[in-house]
Amino acid sequence: MPISIPGQFKKAAAFINNLKPMTKRQEIPDSTQAGLYLVMQPSGALSWAVRTKIDGKASKVTIGRYDEVGSGDHRIGTLISPTQALNVTQARGIAERVRNDAKRGNDPRHQKVNKTGIAAWFDDFIKAARTTGFKGRAVKASTADEYERIIATNIKPHWTHVTDIRTLDYRDVEKLLDKLTPGARRNAFAVLSAFFRWKPIARAIGHNIIELADAPAKPESRSRVLLHDEIKAVWKAAEKCGYPFGPMVQLLMLTGQRRDEIAELKWNEIADETITLEASRTKNSRPHAVPLTPLAKVIIEALPKIVDADGEPSEYVFTTTATTPFSGFSNGKKALDKHCGEPALPEWHLHDLRRTCATELAKLGVKQEVTEAILNHKTGKVSGVAAIYNRYDYQEEKRDALVQWANRIQAITADNVRILKKSA
Repeated sequence: MPISIPGQFKKAAAFINNLKPMTKRQEIPDSTQAGLYLVMQPSGALSWAVRTKIDGKASKVTIGRYDEVGSGDHRIGTLISPTQALNVTQARGIAERVRNDAKRGNDPRHQKVNKTGIAAWFDDFIKAARTTGFKGRAVKASTADEYERIIATNIKPHWTHVTDIRTLDYRDVEKLLDKLTPGARRNAFAVLSAFFRWKPIARAIGHNIIELADAPAKPESRSRVLLHDEIKAVWKAAEKCGYPFGPMVQLLMLTGQRRDEIAELKWNEIADETITLEASRTKNSRPHAVPLTPLAKVIIEALPKIVDADGEPSEYVFTTTATTPFSGFSNGKKALDKHCGEPALPEWHLHDLRRTCATELAKLGVKQEVTEAILNHKTGKVSGVAAIYNRYDYQEEKRDALVQWANRIQAITADNVRILKKSA
């Protein structure tokens, strides 16, 4: 007689915890509920299944995955999903309902009521972000784009098995976060916080599961600044990468702007030797003008004009599709690092180019308020009452500072050129 799961809850949990996977799949019957089996895969994965007759034929219905604690969802028992978390008591309750439905001639597998795939929920969430928003107005287009990118790259691939949003709990969130890098972890948690607070989701699930999940620790503030040899390596590697990622990296280095502000640059934002960004395109929601140095203009003038399938020119400066801005940062960075050669540069991010620009401007003697104007920082040396009344944009000072920085880059990247320190 095969060994079965004990009837008492605590003994049953202890029994299951002591099970060891074997080379073949195991089905362990429950001693209390007829037809209920705990299925253990060779990998150690545990799930619940009910064996019964449906329309006179022997059938197996997977009702969930084993979890010692189980789900706190009050709707457990009203739906059947292979992904929901069930403890022993919950599995026995659902198994009884499945067998009773089968006896009445109802196929329990077709009673997955009000099931909505998670991909559809995420699509509606992005649509809402772009239209009605969550606080009475639509979010910035760049924010909605970032939501969409994070969902597509860091969330959806790990939740492809989720066919019903109601089966998720906080442990699913924590397991997803554990699979991501520290930076991606924070981004995914921020998006999921907004997602699970969204009213349609809150109504569908009945509570905010993100509140029970442990928030990722705040990453340490980065201080990485590229050395001159590293600046040269990155610049030369960017030349080898070619369009669109290579020249985009060079403009990031020359201008000190944020990654997406350059990656999403449009042709109509370039005029009169200046990049002009509307408030909706900047992180602090303030319009921003970036003077273009002669070197930056040379790079931009050499860029190809991409056209769409109808032969119409793309509005984006950096694009691979003609209809959307460049977004392949991961692959682009890998190619860039490869072209940097051996030994590999110590870990660095594209955002470090912005910090490097600010540091080098300080070395050149550029005033802090001018550097902050170049970076479009909201706070800094000019603050308080002075910030309210001082509306000077430092445009000429910004241009002069960036010309000095471009000259410094040319000296750094030129072969057999050594930069001498200023004499006293």
